[in-house]
Amino acid sequence: EDRLTRIAIVSKDKCKPKKCRQECKKSCPVVRMGKMCIEVSPDSKVAMISETLCIGCGICVKKCPFSAIRIINLPKDLEKETTHRYGANSFKLHRLPTPRPGQVL
Repeated sequence: EDRLTRIAIVSKDKCKPKKCRQECKKSCPVVRMGKMCIEVSPDSKVAMISETLCIGCGICVKKCPFSAIRIINLPKDLEKETTHRYGANSFKLHRLPTPRPGQVL
């Protein structure tokens, strides 16, 4: 199967869960089925979207008043070749050379 994985990326500088009514969480079909796909705790500064539960439907993207959520496509075959990850719900870098002491890349 050569399909792309669709995941939601949350922009940490745009997401303001204390200033909105968390429309992303309320409109998420996975959350409505009872699973914790989008979590916003009272003390959190950013909504956390579970990559394993997210179905990539894009409803949260349309509902967010701050345009803080985007859906991106990830190739499945690159999972094992991740060089660096910026964090949960963040971008990954793939197939980059690994720096070694005393060598120029």
